Amino acid sequence: MKTYFTKISRLILCAFIVIAAVSCSKDSSVEDDVEQLQIQSMEEEILQLVNSHRESLGYNPLRFNDLANTLAYEHTTYMISQNDISHDDFDDRADRLFDDENARGVGENVAYGQQSAQAVMTAWLNSPGHRRNIEGDFTHIGIAVIRNANGVYYFTQLFLKKPVESGV
Repeated sequence: MKTYFTKISRLILCAFIVIAAVSCSKDSSVEDDVEQLQIQSMEEEILQLVNSHRESLGYNPLRFNDLANTLAYEHTTYMISQNDISHDDFDDRADRLFDDENARGVGENVAYGQQSAQAVMTAWLNSPGHRRNIEGDFTHIGIAVIRNANGVYYFTQLFLKKPVESGV
């Protein structure tokens, strides 16, 4: 009888461990999904803030560009791996935009540490060089926001001007 209860206890313990492991995995996945939605929302809010600022000055709104987004994400990931913000290899990103998107001009803003779209926009607008890019003669933008393992946000904006005839 004692062996029977030991086997049942072990079976129940194993079932509990499996259920707990599956539950934790699902919770982590849900947390990742929520964080991804928050980051996407922050990127969209940055675009809205950029365009509101530009429109208040009579400039054209910027549109998202897939390649600029990809390059912004790659650079933001790189900055996190370096634990520092930089414009390292900007010429390579610019060359890709010139070659693949037929860009006529490019610019880049980076930042880290701000906790909201408004905070990073305020920081960029208070910096003459970053403000010049936001107010520049561009048509498209890529925006990346990534949070590192310590909860610190890193940001990259890539601006480009596409020729009028390409339209998109």
